[in-house]
Parts: sequence; C-alpha cells; structure tokens
Amino acid sequence: MDFAESFSMAKENENGQERSEQPSSKRIQDAREKGQVCKSTEVSTCFLFVASIISFYFYVPALGRRLGGVMSFYMGNASAWDGTPGSLVTIFHQAVLQLGILVLPILFIFLAVGIASNILQFGIVFSGEPIIPKFSKLNPITGIKNKFFSLKSLELLVKTIVILLVISLVAYRAIKREIPVLPPLMDCDLPVIVLTIFQSAMHLLWDFLWIFVMVAVADYVFQRWQHTRDLMMTRQEVKEEYKQHEGDPMIRSRIRSIQMHMARRRMMKEVPKADVIITNPTRLAVALKYERGKMMAPVVLAKGAGHVAGKIREIGRLNSIPIVEDKPLAQALYKTVEIGDVIPEEWYKAVAEILAYVYRLKAGIR
Repeated sequence: MDFAESFSMAKENENGQERSEQPSSKRIQDAREKGQVCKSTEVSTCFLFVASIISFYFYVPALGRRLGGVMSFYMGNASAWDGTPGSLVTIFHQAVLQLGILVLPILFIFLAVGIASNILQFGIVFSGEPIIPKFSKLNPITGIKNKFFSLKSLELLVKTIVILLVISLVAYRAIKREIPVLPPLMDCDLPVIVLTIFQSAMHLLWDFLWIFVMVAVADYVFQRWQHTRDLMMTRQEVKEEYKQHEGDPMIRSRIRSIQMHMARRRMMKEVPKADVIITNPTRLAVALKYERGKMMAPVVLAKGAGHVAGKIREIGRLNSIPIVEDKPLAQALYKTVEIGDVIPEEWYKAVAEILAYVYRLKAGIR
C-alpha cells in the first residue's frame, strides 16, 4: 500500500462510503469530549523557544553570576570536606539544592508556557478517553501501518527534513557571520569574551526564531486541515445525526399531522360562535365574530381552504350562521390574518358593511 492509497482510504469510512460532508458542530463537540482536538506540537515548541530566548536574555546572565558565586563558595571552602563519604554527600546535597533553586524558576516558566500554548490552541479540555487502553492498538500490523505508511508519518518526515535543512543553513550562515569576531577575543579580558559570546548566541537564537514561527504557523494550518478532514462525514452519517437530533422525519410528520388535526378540531368548535362566514365561494371560508364594546375589531375564529372550507360552511349552515360570498375579502383575510387575530384596519369598512347586512338579516329587515 502506498501513500496515495492511504490518503484516499482516509476519505472513506469503514463501509467504503466517501466522507464528502463537512463535520457538524455535534461531531466536533463529540470529538472534543473524546480528547480529539486540533493540536500542533510546533506551536508549543515555538512558544517554548520564545520563552527560552527571553529567559536566556534576562535570566541566564544573572543565573551565571549566581552559579559563579556558588562555585566560588565551594572552591573557597574546600577545607570543609573532612575526607569522609558522609561529608561529601552533604556537600553534594547542598549543591544540588542550590542548583535546583536557581533552575526552578525557568522550569516553572516552561511549564506555564507549555500549558498556555495548548490552551490557546484548543481551550481547556478534560477527557479520560485518550488514556483508556485500547486492545486494537496492540495489533503490530496496524501499528506499523500507522507508523510508517500514513499521511501523518509522511507529514512528520517531510517536516523534520525541512526543519533540519533550514536550521542547518541558518546555523551555517550565522557561524560564518560570527567567525570574524572570534580571533580578536584572544587578546581580550574574560568579561569581554563572555559578553561577546553571549551576544553571538543571542544573534543565533533570533535567527532561529523566525524559522520556528514560520514552521508553527504552517503546521497549525495543516493540523486544522487534517483535523477537519479526519472528522468529515458521509451523507448517511449526516442523515443519521439529523435523525438523532431532530427525530425521525416520519415520526415528526405524524406528530405534525396530529397537532394540525387537534388544532383543526379546536377551530371547528369555535365556528358556531361566529357572526358571519365569508367565502370565495367554494375554495375559501373565513369565520368572523364581533362583540361591540368587548372587541376593538372583528376576530377571525376559523379559516380554511378546500375540504376545511367546506366543513366550516357545513357547520355554519347547521348553526344558521349567515354565509356571504366576497372573493377579494375572503382571499385577503385568509392570506393576511391568523386565527384568533383581529382583522387589519384596511378591511374595517368592507367587514362593517357585511356585518351591518348580517345584523339586518338577524333583525328581520330585508
């Protein structure tokens, strides 16, 4: 199996389906809970390198002076050793303790920078999934395949070679640049020699810094691309996730049907309370009610089209509710007014004329 085959297979799931869909937010969150996040080791390395330069520039000179003081102390008090192993162990313990006190601040800085670099990349994640032992990882064939015949191994190999070549080139140019400074140091005092070497080392570190920054940026972009690619979904997985999140479409359709049926039944119970039913004449029906002094305008109690309109007319006839044909008004009220809402002001006059006609009918005036 070559790398091209491995690359193409990574785009398919275990059923051979192509992963052509972008990962959903739920899939990304599930992967995050399992500890699968976008992480670039080169970003952490870059931050640590910056911390190293800062520490080297500000702390190492002071550390060197303090180490010199410690060495001078022990050299000057060499007579404290009485020749016994116990005395030597005591002196050694004291030296290690003082050395630890000097180095401890740098270790804390590196620890804090390492943690901060990871938090900046993917935030705070608590997951025990990565440390759970998986027996599938004990397969030597699978391990060799993932180690030597995968996109990640190819990426790591290429990245390492490129970094080594660039660092070697930069180191060569930096050393070549600093060589002329070294011969005159033979006639200088020790502080001048130390200061010059320190400055040359700082120049070299600053030369390396831009390499680490460029590698970190490129690797972070690549890791984000690879992380997204690893979480790509097949169309079937998208459908299954949608079903789990939203529910089965058939069940949701059935629920909507039941809800609509219940709402229609409630609406039909309100039709006998209507004062008038305005029709289209056969396709639409809108039932209106108006109580003077209690309502600011007539209210739509029920409306419907087709079979529902026929049912509204039927209930209206059974309850002796006047049915008035007015196509424009029926269409306007059906399209613009929801059940339970008052009619718009633009239709006040037309509805008022119909209601006046209805009231005359109820009063026996022809």
